[in-house]
Amino acid sequence: MSQNRAQFHSVGHSNLLATGPANKSTPAIRPLFQGVNVLGVKKRGHGSRSWTRIDKDGTSQVLEIDKFTLMRRCNLPARDLRLLDPLFVYPSAILGREKAIVVNLEQIRCIITSDEVILLNSLDGCVTQYQMELCKRLAVRKEL
Repeated sequence: MSQNRAQFHSVGHSNLLATGPANKSTPAIRPLFQGVNVLGVKKRGHGSRSWTRIDKDGTSQVLEIDKFTLMRRCNLPARDLRLLDPLFVYPSAILGREKAIVVNLEQIRCIITSDEVILLNSLDGCVTQYQMELCKRLAVRKEL
């Protein structure tokens, strides 16, 4: 029985306790918890990402914002930010929330609020062109 549990553990089910062979000379393996580092603190997300903030006047600036800060700033749940993650492929979507609109259209991934657009930084030509066009239109609107 204990050999089966040890084999099951090695397949990747880290929340089980693997005890190893039945002999007493081999110490038991402690349970492994995914997402927990040595100090016992849960790991969070992928850290900061590079975003471009475009305000209502068309002024842009590059920011390094982590997921949690972005969630608080835009009042969005984590599942909405998953839609913007460049590591995952999701179908195109526009989500309307109470204080923000989350946009995932091909290469354009952004959050639109009443005061700003927060655009995921990318070296893609389409994204750069979209950013320049948006800044230009907002600047013209400011002059009117």
